[in-house]
Amino acid sequence: MTKIIKLEGTFNTRDIGGIINTAGKSIRYNRMIRSDALNTITLCDVKYLEELGLKTIVDFRGKQEIEKAPDVKIEGVKEVYLSPNAEVANLASGNIVDDQKKIDTLIKITSTSEGRAQLQARSEEMSDQMRELVNSPYANKKYSEFIELLTDENNLPLLHHCKGGKDRTGFAAMITLFILDVSIDKVKEEYMLTKECMALRNEKRMNEYRQYTDNPFVLEYLSGLMQTKETYFDAAIDEMIKLGGTIPNYLEQYLNVTPEKKEKIKHNFLEQ
Repeated sequence: MTKIIKLEGTFNTRDIGGIINTAGKSIRYNRMIRSDALNTITLCDVKYLEELGLKTIVDFRGKQEIEKAPDVKIEGVKEVYLSPNAEVANLASGNIVDDQKKIDTLIKITSTSEGRAQLQARSEEMSDQMRELVNSPYANKKYSEFIELLTDENNLPLLHHCKGGKDRTGFAAMITLFILDVSIDKVKEEYMLTKECMALRNEKRMNEYRQYTDNPFVLEYLSGLMQTKETYFDAAIDEMIKLGGTIPNYLEQYLNVTPEKKEKIKHNFLEQ
């Protein structure tokens, strides 16, 4: 089963190893770790990752996110930047420096009945964001580059992350598990584990937001962005099938997962 990794400076780090695919083969541990950002990891965390033999870090955050909260450097680890331009995910993962400005904007929107209706209508924005990660040609290019990294064992172990490790990172984990022939039910189970991992962090963020406003419309909207919902996962699956007919077809047609690449990744990740 998936192993949650308790780093001191993160809240959503886990190894995808231990998951059994449809052929009964287990994903090896210490191949891929998914995480939230590494900007607050401690010396103990750095030592832990060094002892894992970590070779590659893939950062899905945008330029501004990275500038505001750069990752702590780990000696000898290659860093790869593959932002898929996920603006809603960026908003969902904001930081305290941005909170006042963000909340002031949302309060202004909710000052009219039209604005409140607009905000409530935007409550499923993250589903739209997940669809965009699936269908955007730019995102397709970045996730194709991510998949290419997985074909070379010299890049492994690999850690990938965004800000919260939920959406951009979650999609990367999803497509990896599908390449490894893991069932939809098990992929969804792994995706939803983020809800458990982020519960304390989300409550902390909501308490920070409450310092700026008690506006129920604003707080409900911000809470919704941080949630890990099955509807977000389902939106991504629906879009893959809409585009490709099947998930394997989508992977091949939109993310360039050729049979050769798939076999290399399976060789690198699955117990033989």
